[in-house]
Amino acid sequence: MEKKKITVLFVDAAVEFGGSLTVIGNLVESIDTRCFRPIVIGEVDIELMRNFIKSDVHIYRVPRIYNYKHWFRTLDIINKLPGCLLRKLANYLFSAVRSAVNVLYLVRIALITLREHVDVVHVSNGMYNLAPILCAILLGRKFVVHIHGMEKPGFVHKILMYKVSRFITISNYMKDGLVANGYPEERMVVIPNPVRPRIVAPEEVSELRKLYGINENEQVVGIVGRITRWKGHVEFLSAMNVVLQSVQDLKVLIVGDFSEGNTIYKKKLTRLIEDSVYRNRIILTGYVSNVEKYYSLMDVCVHASVEPEPFGLVITEAMACGVPVIASDRGAPSEIITTGENGFIVNPEATQMLAKTILLLLQDDVLRRRIGASGEAHVLRDYQPNAYAYSMEQIYMEVLGKHAKQIIPTNNSVQK
Repeated sequence: MEKKKITVLFVDAAVEFGGSLTVIGNLVESIDTRCFRPIVIGEVDIELMRNFIKSDVHIYRVPRIYNYKHWFRTLDIINKLPGCLLRKLANYLFSAVRSAVNVLYLVRIALITLREHVDVVHVSNGMYNLAPILCAILLGRKFVVHIHGMEKPGFVHKILMYKVSRFITISNYMKDGLVANGYPEERMVVIPNPVRPRIVAPEEVSELRKLYGINENEQVVGIVGRITRWKGHVEFLSAMNVVLQSVQDLKVLIVGDFSEGNTIYKKKLTRLIEDSVYRNRIILTGYVSNVEKYYSLMDVCVHASVEPEPFGLVITEAMACGVPVIASDRGAPSEIITTGENGFIVNPEATQMLAKTILLLLQDDVLRRRIGASGEAHVLRDYQPNAYAYSMEQIYMEVLGKHAKQIIPTNNSVQK
């Protein structure tokens, strides 16, 4: 008789492309399907989810009526109200409204959980993703909470926290911050995000060069990710204006799209590009699904977050493509990069220092190749998807009270 597989339900709350979907995609692709049966619930379009989740796994699209973006807009309005008491009352009122209109979302997750005979619910996006947590508790299912960004628990979160079997987070920086905010250290596990390298043929890079009018003799410095204030695109462009003065055969590549609703920052960045005397050498690609091709086009990749970075998936993705990376000194990047060995850590707001480091790599071919090769070797060794999936599988077995799997992959870099 065939042994029953453990069904794991992944519930992601992202309403646009981002790191959490990428991580779920890597996990679903690498999980041992002899023992586990993954199912995914997400809020973005199925087509977009398929860009991240390429395995033949069942995906449900279950959008909320009142998602976290709507909530942030509500908070912006509430915070403009006069008087602390009025703001507090409005917060309670709209919190209740948010919970009421999203009851259907919870019901749909519950029905899927029952229909698919789910054993473990993997809650992405932390304790703020309350619906699947409540669903798992009400249906008596084991669940783990995967935290990708810093959060501070509210009253309800603190009550529900005691029901969580395991908290999974993505860096030691995150773990330390969460413990300081009241999360239980004894149930916290650090598992850094994996990266899945994808082979890019030279002709694909040549096609991109033709598409964007980049000559073969021109170097490329790029930044990748959702365009929003804290990702430091303005700081990056300020440094690149200095670099562009010194390097004639150079193009700047901004890969990614503006965050929905962030009109003020969009206008600021657009105006900065339009006002630059080098605007014809700055390329905005918009959203792309095949981001590895764009990394392969770059001579240097810059990560410029001006707020602490929980992990920095862009960093490891670029390194996996052999591209030397200059990363922000805020948050977790220093756990990935050792300056001068496999990359560089720089303050993104120190324009001259950032520009100087970019120029150092552009003008020294030997250094650039050495840093790129060292970064690639580091990531391929320590951020393997198979080792990552195995670590997650052990947690699922643990919370279910089952014996851990005996097959141990090499290069397992889990930290506890």
